[in-house]
Amino acid sequence: MHFRSVLLACSLVCIGNPAFAQWQPDSISTESLPTEYSSHWVWVDDMSFFHMIDGRAYLVDADSGRMLGMLSTGGIFNKLELPADSPEIYAAATFYARGTRGERTDAITIFDRSNLSAIGEVIIPAKRHTSMATLAHSTLTDDGRFMLVYNMTPAQSVSVVNIQQREFIGEISTPGCAMIYAAGDRQFNMLCGDGSLLTVTIDDSGEEVSKVRSAPFFDPQVDPVTEKAVRFGDRWLYVSFDGIAHPVTVADGKPEFAAIWSLISDEDREQSWRIGGIQHLAAHQRSDLLYSLVHQGGIDTHKDPGTEVWVYDINAKARVQRIELANIATSIQVSQDDEPLLLTAFIGASALDVYEAASGEYLRSIGELGETIGLIQTH
Repeated sequence: MHFRSVLLACSLVCIGNPAFAQWQPDSISTESLPTEYSSHWVWVDDMSFFHMIDGRAYLVDADSGRMLGMLSTGGIFNKLELPADSPEIYAAATFYARGTRGERTDAITIFDRSNLSAIGEVIIPAKRHTSMATLAHSTLTDDGRFMLVYNMTPAQSVSVVNIQQREFIGEISTPGCAMIYAAGDRQFNMLCGDGSLLTVTIDDSGEEVSKVRSAPFFDPQVDPVTEKAVRFGDRWLYVSFDGIAHPVTVADGKPEFAAIWSLISDEDREQSWRIGGIQHLAAHQRSDLLYSLVHQGGIDTHKDPGTEVWVYDINAKARVQRIELANIATSIQVSQDDEPLLLTAFIGASALDVYEAASGEYLRSIGELGETIGLIQTH
């Protein structure tokens, strides 16, 4: 049959079919989210590893499996900042004038929590650190006034932004020290290359007041800590490649180091159990429970995906639960309510797995969430 005959036949079918005649296009509408999110609404951060100028974050209802919305977060996206007492969300990212080339601009984009639209931005120095996503690339001070962004060019520093006033304040030089861990309304900590901790204090205007550097609290040549620490109130817990937990608090601008303890027993070590992953620790604040992603592997496998999640009472310094995962994972998170969910993802799977944290029961997988999930964030 000739092409014109086929086209004519298709035209006659379409004209003669009542279903086509009655077809109406979908109408376009918008919906708003409540400013107070459910505790089981989860942000799934996609680094878009294969086209990194197009980072995204997906908001998912972990109970229903429904995707509620998406943020276009920009280039080489690491994480969101989710203030507790603000209707806004912040994300630092990098943009180029011609997409993949041209003049570089680093900016903090400000999103409305209800409609997920971009409502503002703050330009920051074009030197923010870009690497595999961690929760320590940026942070908010505890009162939500300042956003802090870690820079590496390779000179190391921190950009300070009054996020409430939409104003870049300045840059604090932090040679030899990396990542940022909030430690109060006007303080933050950084890990240093010699195994020490730097505590920086700023004033109400965001200017540097003091920097105090501790003695080394771990040996970076023997058993370095990962940068993927978790926080319990005023305590930070840093865990080493070998599974040693280092608790740290800050008092009067100076870090205090409590007794170390091990997540891995001698029997576990004999079976080659190790921590590992992109986001391998999670904290449930109300119960003082630590969740750790683990796998069986050799030395230097601290980035490998995990097959189980082990749960610890951080006060008793003891494991209280083992959860066997339905699928391997590189990232974990736990919701902060009285009936928490354990959330896991594997960077190569584009899906969020949901478990009942108390029992470890696997509930569901939520698929088609971007391409390369780096971090999971809860409110």
